[in-house]
Amino acid sequence: MSNTSAELRAVNSQDAAKLLYSNTTAGCLITLASSSALAFGFSDSLVSSTKIIWWGCMLLVLIPRQLDGIFWQRKIQPRSDFDGDAAQRRFGIGCLTTAIVWASLPLLTFDKLNLIEFSTMVIVLSSMAAGGQSILAANSRIAISYALILLIPISLLGITSQDDFRILLGGLGLVFGIALVFTYSKAVKFTLESINTRNMYLAMGEQLREEKQQLGLVNQELSQAYDRLNVVNNTLEEQVIKRTERIAKLSYLDPLTKLMNRKAFTQTLSKLTTRAAQSHSDLALLFIDLDGFKKINDTMGHQVGDSVLQEITRRISAFADSNKIGRWNGDEFLVALPYSDSQTDQAIASAMISSISQAIVINNNSMHVGATVGIAMCPEHSTQAAELIQFADLVMCEQKATSNRVPTVFSSELQQRIVASQTILEGLQHAIERHQLYLCYQPIICAKDNTFGSFEALLRWDFADRFIGPDQFIPLAEKSGLIISIGAWVLNRACMDASHWQHAHNAAVSVNVSVIQLMDDSFIRALDNALRSSGLPPDRLHLEITESIFVDNKTKIKQQLKEIQARNIQVSIDDFGTGYSSLSQLQTLSVNQVKIDKSFIDNMDNNGEAIIRATLFIASELNCQTVAEGVETIEQVEALTAMGVDYLQGFYFAKPMRNEQLIEWLNPISDITNVSLGTK
Repeated sequence: MSNTSAELRAVNSQDAAKLLYSNTTAGCLITLASSSALAFGFSDSLVSSTKIIWWGCMLLVLIPRQLDGIFWQRKIQPRSDFDGDAAQRRFGIGCLTTAIVWASLPLLTFDKLNLIEFSTMVIVLSSMAAGGQSILAANSRIAISYALILLIPISLLGITSQDDFRILLGGLGLVFGIALVFTYSKAVKFTLESINTRNMYLAMGEQLREEKQQLGLVNQELSQAYDRLNVVNNTLEEQVIKRTERIAKLSYLDPLTKLMNRKAFTQTLSKLTTRAAQSHSDLALLFIDLDGFKKINDTMGHQVGDSVLQEITRRISAFADSNKIGRWNGDEFLVALPYSDSQTDQAIASAMISSISQAIVINNNSMHVGATVGIAMCPEHSTQAAELIQFADLVMCEQKATSNRVPTVFSSELQQRIVASQTILEGLQHAIERHQLYLCYQPIICAKDNTFGSFEALLRWDFADRFIGPDQFIPLAEKSGLIISIGAWVLNRACMDASHWQHAHNAAVSVNVSVIQLMDDSFIRALDNALRSSGLPPDRLHLEITESIFVDNKTKIKQQLKEIQARNIQVSIDDFGTGYSSLSQLQTLSVNQVKIDKSFIDNMDNNGEAIIRATLFIASELNCQTVAEGVETIEQVEALTAMGVDYLQGFYFAKPMRNEQLIEWLNPISDITNVSLGTK
């Protein structure tokens, strides 16, 4: 098959049609079962006759769809020349007709539905909409239309009704429908790109077989060339000299981009810096690192990646002489700009980024990469080539870490920050053995009876009589891998302290766990060691995880959480609502507690209360407890208690305290509402 755009599109369309029709029977059976449950599952309904008529209409739609699926499987699919677009349109008519029949049910029965029937209908329609993600992932119009037709009518009916539960469920359905649109868009994009990539590779394989057939002819021509070479004996010495010169030249060039390699560029930069120092002129060095190139290399293959690098080379070469550009490593480039001040080189770097960011089309695929540029100046920052490269590289790395893609010039302040960060990292490596780390505890109060539910352990670091905040050293610990040993120490220390709490002997200790810890194979072993050495009952240990775990390896996360909960250890989601959580993920993970973020507590007078109430409803449906963080006033306590929040935590009750302060604070307590603030 020749790799033309029209042929590739036709094959992609056929594959998409096959993917859609592959689930026809399963989809019809699921639809029949779900519609039957709604039609006959509530025998005392006032609208049973209407539901039966509606179910009959659904049956009239499903039977032709099933027959169409059988006809497709037996008559159309075996052919290699069928019209994929027409097949997709035919499938779409049946699928969307089914969705319209689904959507008509709440329109016909809405006013007579009770809470259970309406909730069940919302859940069924939401499940049908979510379940269509994998089945309809080959066609964006069908997929998105299907989800919107299912969810929008019932959601709008709920929102515009007078009942609170209908409004809440309608709002959730509307939010879920909008979220599904984005999810469907990503799933469709990924599916179509996968189909396109697969067919491209098949076409390339066919082309490779044709090239192999030509290999014999090439070998024959090569043999003839060797014969001619043997004839030219009288010019052999001259040809050897020319060949030697060419080899020497190639040893200084990158074979892919034809730019100077690392060795050659370093030598050239040394000459340029010497010349700049002697002439008292400025020279700028740009360190360019591509953004997003690794993804292209991994998904599209190294051949496409090489083509991208060659195109990037052409774009960079438009801004500088080729004898002043080098390929440093992989997707990194260096550019020397003689007689250029800081303003000029920043403008040139910005123009380079803009040029690099333009779409790159290879094999009919449009790809995008970005660039991060760090700049160092000679002689202002250094006159040594190696040091100048190091400074430009440091700036580039700093920009990548902060997601700032504006070209930036090296400065002494940056160097000081890097040195300070390195100092903190070196100190963190010895913080445990030097007894500089310690834990503070903040109480979590039961809203119903003002008793202690648990105490959250918060890590603190006294580094050479200087307090270093967790927001400063935790990211460094995660990046360096030290979080594994530090996290194990925190678990051991928290369990040991909690096992000696005499005045709160039933209270649990809540420990924050980094996603890096959770993904580590040794985490479960460290958890067991902490419980065994301290003697703390597992049900008195709570682990808090952030919503960011949902973007990592979900399979590994689910397995780890399953093993944790099998030990009777409770799991809480921290800062709920600020990250990546979803209803399906909460249901799958079966967490025990949901912690409502402080930002919603502070914003209760505006939109915060609605979000809190929605969270409480979700938690109730999933049998989860709720904890409100950041409670600072009696008004917040009363409002949250009235809404039904299970636990409260914040400065209103106490600030985080060391263990010895906590024990003193606990001893005289008789009325929790009269407790003064603890000390940090």
